[in-house]
Formats: sequence, structure tokens, C-alpha cells
Amino acid sequence: MSPDDVVALFNTMVDDAPDVDEAFALMDAAYTMRNESRIWTFLLKLDSSITHSSSDTWQTQKTLPTDFEEPYRLNLGAGDNEYDGVPYEQILRWIGSANKYSIDYQGNTLRFTGPGSGQTAYLWYKYGPTSLIGLTDVQKAATGTIVWPKRFCSLLAFDMAAMHQGGIEADEITRQQVPYLNDAHKRLFNAMVNWDNRRRMKMFDNSASPRRNERNTPADVVDW
Repeated sequence: MSPDDVVALFNTMVDDAPDVDEAFALMDAAYTMRNESRIWTFLLKLDSSITHSSSDTWQTQKTLPTDFEEPYRLNLGAGDNEYDGVPYEQILRWIGSANKYSIDYQGNTLRFTGPGSGQTAYLWYKYGPTSLIGLTDVQKAATGTIVWPKRFCSLLAFDMAAMHQGGIEADEITRQQVPYLNDAHKRLFNAMVNWDNRRRMKMFDNSASPRRNERNTPADVVDW
């Protein structure tokens, strides 16, 4: 579904539809809340532009992708040499340590705490989708603007209607409609989560954890 399709569906759910700018603001709010509710598999990207060089120190800054939001997993080389992330405000405690990195979110850079071996760093990260505010007409009509699977996009219209009916245009009748809207989108959201869980298990060795080099079997690992 395109953003225009979502707005059209939303307009059928409410009696007094808002103007276009307000509708897209509601959609962007719903989109943001759902995207930030978990690290969805469809929001994961793999970056291989960073090299951990032997000359690197904790002060060496590696530029992250412009759409970077947060790290999920970082491996050095193509094997299982997985690095641990440490809080940026604690990086001084880890100066010279091997197999660790830290993220400077303000500067959108990554720093290794010690020197490397010249191998490529493979960084799985969550990226930030395009905001739904300020879209061009082409973007509003494009089915690829919303990066969700098509069958789940109607969830945004339910979220928009619940916010509109329960708050912006709330009255005795519209408030009675909100529980139905909440129930409908809750079941659709659960279906989306279940679908994403199955994808995650297949992608990461049947584990929902961002790490896989645990000594013991993690609680979230499924043994088939």
C-alpha cells in the first residue's frame, strides 16, 4: 500500500476526516511508534564499509551509514568473531580492549576500543525509514515508501483512526468506536509480530538474540 492508499482507508473509518497534512502527521506518528516498538527484521541492513585496521585507536572514528539508527550485531570478518558494544560514556574504561566497539550517536560514528587486524567489519544495524511527513506526490503514491509488507499496512489506518477518534475528534460516539479499532489493529499487529519472529529465527540461527556466541543456550533459542 502507498501512503495515499493508507490515508484513503483511514478516511473511510472516520466520519469527519482531517485535512491531508493532519492525516499524514497521524500516519507518521503511527509509523514511528510501530517501527520503534521492536527491531523488525525488515528494518535490518548489513553494512560492510568499515575496516578495523591495525592503526585504529579508541579515537579513530568510523563513519556510519546515514540511515543508521542502532546496532544489532557486529562481526569482524566472515566468521563468528562477534564484537561487544560498550556504552559511549564508558569508552574510557575499555581503551585498548579487543573485540569491542562503541557508538557515538551524536556524531553518527563508530569507534573500536583497540587495534584490529585489517579485516572488514560486518555491521547489522537497524535503519530509519523515510519520514511520512513532507513526502513528494510521487512518494505519496509509491507502494515502496512504506517499507512494511503490504498486507500489514492497513494497521497504520487503524492506528490513525484510533488516535483521531479517541483524541482529536473525540465525542461520546467516537470514543465508543475506539475499543473496536484497538482490538482490530491489535490482532493485526500480533500477526505482524508472529511473522517477524519466524523470519528472525531463520535469519539468526533460530535465535531472537542479537548475539549468538553464548556459552549456554539462551532462553530465546528454539531447539527444533
